Amino acid sequence: MPLGPESATAQGLQGAAPLDHEAAGAPAYGRPGRLRGYIETGGAAVVNGSIGTMVSSATMPASMLLVVRMAFATLALGGVVLPRRLLGTLRAPGVPVRVLGISATLAVNLLLYFFAIREAGVSVAIFLSYLAPVYLAVVAPLIFHERTEPAVYVALLVSLGGMALILVPGLAEARLSVLGLLYAWGAGVLYAVYLLLGKSLQRRHVPSTAVVFVQSAFTTLAVLPLGLYEVVGRYTPTATDLVIGLLLGLVATAFSFSLFMDGLRYIKVQHAPIMGYLEPVTAPVYAFVFLGERPSSWTIAGGALIVLAGLMVVAFGGETQPELQG
Repeated sequence: MPLGPESATAQGLQGAAPLDHEAAGAPAYGRPGRLRGYIETGGAAVVNGSIGTMVSSATMPASMLLVVRMAFATLALGGVVLPRRLLGTLRAPGVPVRVLGISATLAVNLLLYFFAIREAGVSVAIFLSYLAPVYLAVVAPLIFHERTEPAVYVALLVSLGGMALILVPGLAEARLSVLGLLYAWGAGVLYAVYLLLGKSLQRRHVPSTAVVFVQSAFTTLAVLPLGLYEVVGRYTPTATDLVIGLLLGLVATAFSFSLFMDGLRYIKVQHAPIMGYLEPVTAPVYAFVFLGERPSSWTIAGGALIVLAGLMVVAFGGETQPELQG
């Protein structure tokens, strides 16, 4: 996913208490840390694959469902962040502007993706939004001074080919409006910006839960006007919708976003969105298990290519540099 598209906890900064799992020492980098990063980013994508199934089972308008989802995530993460006073870690030099930037980026990314689906259809919106790894392969080495390996370019081509196969059945319904294409392209660019900011924060050892808490609260407030506009006088809340919103907030936001953000610390930012392609691969699995929707041969073939691309990155990808960057 892009992070938001129905589709994204380490030691504290100076003077801040570290989280429990880091109390024994600094986080491990090198090969063990890289494996952890792939497991966390890939695992988050697998969890987020359930979003489409849950959203399709709800009757609440998508914008308001996003508000409810982010509100529940904010409440859940607040129970972790506030008692531990982790918000204090966000006051270090250079961190506040990055947290504000990543929060605004996520909110606008989600809104653009929402508008892209309306204007151009799901297939076009997803494909253009998932071009973020292409931008990162070019831009990330200039920012973080970490070379994009040839194997990553090959994996990127393979994964994009797999994505195209998955989206082939929906292309017949695509609406190629100029505005829709711009919305989808903008969502993809902002997803790349989101990952760059996330990597920058992780290099400063900012707890991922604190970052996701702020961005969830920010998104809740940013999308609330649109959500209210779509529900007032047009929608009656149901218990099922509230349960779905709760699951989306706790599992597919608070947990998965924090997991993904933490994983960024241990791998190159160019690798993370390729692991994120596991989201559209697992989405049909959830749909088959819970909704009885059988995946097409196109989907199965595309999924196989994306899994292959992920394995290529894990096998041949290089290590990230853990030091703080300016």
